[in-house]
Order: sequence, then structure tokens, then C-alpha cells
Amino acid sequence: MRTRAVTALIAAVGCVLVGCSDTPGTEADPDPSETADQPVTEELFVGECGSMDNTEVQTLTAVPDLTVVSENAVRCRWESASGAYAMFTWYRGSPIDRESSVAEAVGRTIERIDVDGHPGFTAAASGASCEAGVENGDGFVHWSVNYVVDCPRDSCDVVEDLARSTISKAK
Repeated sequence: MRTRAVTALIAAVGCVLVGCSDTPGTEADPDPSETADQPVTEELFVGECGSMDNTEVQTLTAVPDLTVVSENAVRCRWESASGAYAMFTWYRGSPIDRESSVAEAVGRTIERIDVDGHPGFTAAASGASCEAGVENGDGFVHWSVNYVVDCPRDSCDVVEDLARSTISKAK
């Protein structure tokens, strides 16, 4: 019985050592063709709610009564009595291209943007609704606004300005 336990332990240790070896072609070595075309931006620390407070969101959206109704480390939502809302989300470890592909698949108009060296996109659903995603390391930050009816500003300009403010404050 003891011999079997020792044999099993030796086999387990052997498997771990082989799995952690530096032999070329192992899964630990990325395929250069898979990473060569993907731009990589520095991952910045984005504060809670995209480092934005009620006043900044109200100013950039031109909706004076937007107030935060939910907040945590990765998502915050501001709402207005008119039904308008703004929402920030920090997607960590998630590919931005998947998000823009989904937006395009549901009929949104995609435009490519650059925010201080961070590539991204805006996705317009209508004049009253738009979202923006901006690459941040291996993830991205995302802003969306929906004015419901009245748009004091172009909604895609608004989300791009919100994203630009978040990236400028990130460390």
C-alpha cells in the first residue's frame, strides 16, 4: 500500500515538472502569429465609476439631474428623472473586439476612435443612444448613454468625452 502511494506521488511530481518545463512549443509559449497583429495598450488603473463623480457626468452629458443609483468597483449607473442614463463598466481580461462585434451584429453603427493612444470604438444605436469602448491593457473601459428622447449633445460625442476623461484620470 505504501509503495503505491510513493509511486503515485513520484508520478504526480513528474507530471508537474514536465508540465512546467521550458520546452519550446509548449502551451506556455504563445504563438507569435496570434499576438503580432493585436495592439497592446498599457493597462491603467481606473478608479471606481471611471473616476467620475455626479457633477462631471452631469456636465459632460448636459443632463443636470443625473445621479448615481448603483456603484461598485467595475460598474456604475447614473439615472435622471427624464429616463436618461449613463453607465460606466470596466471589463478586465475581456477582448474589446468581441464587444464591438456584438454591437455591430445588433445593428449599431460602429466608428473607430483613439483616446490618447488607446484604440476603441463608438456604437450608435440612434441619435439618443451610443456606447464607447476604449482598450485598456487586456480589457477595456465602456461608457453608454441613452437620452431617451431629447439629446442636448450628440450621444457618441458624449460617450467619447466620458471615455477620454476616464482615461486621462487613470494611473
